[in-house]
Amino acid sequence: MKTFAELHRRLIGLASGLDGELWDQLLASLNPPDEFPRDSQLQDLAFRDAKALGGYVPDLRNVMKNTSPRDLTAEEYQAFCGIAALYNLAARLPVVLLSIPDYKPNSNLIDLYNGYRQILAEIFAYLAIAEGAATGGA
Repeated sequence: MKTFAELHRRLIGLASGLDGELWDQLLASLNPPDEFPRDSQLQDLAFRDAKALGGYVPDLRNVMKNTSPRDLTAEEYQAFCGIAALYNLAARLPVVLLSIPDYKPNSNLIDLYNGYRQILAEIFAYLAIAEGAATGGA
């Protein structure tokens, strides 16, 4: 992918179809506070979803590397803001899972969390420069 707009479309498509029928079945069995799906099923889906979105980090880094934050068009700036928001939200999934005692020692989950923490630092540094340029401050 060469643009933030293209990556944004791809991520939105991914996020809108995460887990497909499995998620639909899980929602059908949800009737709070009386009925809940198995905890492990919910937790596995949350991990898989965060990992799926994390799979696009190399593409994101590549576009960031090849696109100056000072030169973003309005469309590219909006797309990057949407990407930043999506990753900021998705980063909460591993944090919530790590708050569950059984998952605290899970090295795959810890690695996923650390990956999100790193990419968020990169995203927000890039966004600060892009915002400064968009408002004439950089």
